[in-house]
Order: sequence, then structure tokens, then C-alpha cells
Amino acid sequence: MNIAQKMQAALAGKIIVRTWWGCPGLSGEAFRAWFLTCLMAKVNRDDGRRWRRLTADFQTSLRRDARRLEDIQHRIIHRQFETDIFKRRFGHLLTKD
Repeated sequence: MNIAQKMQAALAGKIIVRTWWGCPGLSGEAFRAWFLTCLMAKVNRDDGRRWRRLTADFQTSLRRDARRLEDIQHRIIHRQFETDIFKRRFGHLLTKD
């Protein structure tokens, strides 16, 4: 049974879905209400960073950081990354001195 079939079965009330480890299980209308609430929360989340990541400048910075990461693996020294994504995930690989 694939995910689309499971969604249809849950919405029809044929199966019970546990949405988190403490959930007793949802089916039918309860599952639909939970799913729509989660979907609307994700759509309406006000995250200012999301549009910035689509710009050409940001994509160029990501490519430069990716190149720096490749260089670090070949023991070439770098002292900074441009983007917050790389700083957060790979900042420990930068040279401190």
C-alpha cells in the first residue's frame, strides 16, 4: 500500500493512523482535521529566510561554499563560509587560526 492509498484509506476511516508516538490513533474526519491543521501551519509559517534562498546571489553563495567544502576535504585552508546553512552544518571544519 503506497502513501496515496494510505491517505485515502485514512480519510475514508478504513485504517487508524498514529500521528505521533503518544497518539491513540486518528481515522476519518479526525485525521482530516489534523492533517489540514498541520498543512495550514506549514503554509502559513512566517519564515523570512525562505524567499532569500531562491535568489541568484544566494544560490551563487551556496555554490561557492560547496566548492570551499570540497577544498577542505583536499586539505586546502578556508576560514569562513558565506551562507548560514554551511556555517551551521560545517563550521567545525573551518580553520580557527
